[in-house]
Amino acid sequence: MLSLFWHELRMRRMLLIGWGSGLLVFFSVYLAFYPALPAEMRNLDLQAIELYRAFGNLSMATFEGYIGSTIFHFFSVLIGVLAIVTGTGVLAGEEDAGTLELQMALPLTRWQLVTAKVLELAAIALVVLTMAGIAAALVFLAIRSQLTTNLDAGDLFRAVIAHWPLVFLFQMISLWLGTVTPSRRVALALAAVVLVVSFLGYNLVGMSPDLEWLQPLSPFH
Repeated sequence: MLSLFWHELRMRRMLLIGWGSGLLVFFSVYLAFYPALPAEMRNLDLQAIELYRAFGNLSMATFEGYIGSTIFHFFSVLIGVLAIVTGTGVLAGEEDAGTLELQMALPLTRWQLVTAKVLELAAIALVVLTMAGIAAALVFLAIRSQLTTNLDAGDLFRAVIAHWPLVFLFQMISLWLGTVTPSRRVALALAAVVLVVSFLGYNLVGMSPDLEWLQPLSPFH
């Protein structure tokens, strides 16, 4: 089982490198953008704009507010995409590619095969988030002298790693959808719907005091 686990991780090394590089670019662009943000933009009350209210409590007045309401807000969606892509890829994707039958021929029980896949997904999420956390910390250190904040690089790293439960949850949802739907394409579409509805639903119910009690039920809470 462990041999299969390590083999699967090696086979997906390009995915890990690709996502790690992509998130490095993401943090480089968004973090480096804040010091150059004009004072007029920082003082803009985004909550007064109905369109922006649908995306939660956005604020640019402080660096903490900027990363909390802008960078990590959309980072959650990005890693949600990672979750559904990898979650639908390990069983449904392998079945579509015709490689799952070969793995079923290995001297492993079905529960061992599924356990190896679950461990693989958990490791993928952890590795990508670790790479993203290091990227965020390094970019922060590069622009630290231009910021007024009490945060340090370790705070950003921990904030990135704290998204692991969210990624793993959507990986498991996607993995399950891949086992009950006829193809990976269908599972991917359904998982994307769950992701979008969860994200927008969490923000939209926050706009209504009568529905705020529903927010803790969302994985984005």
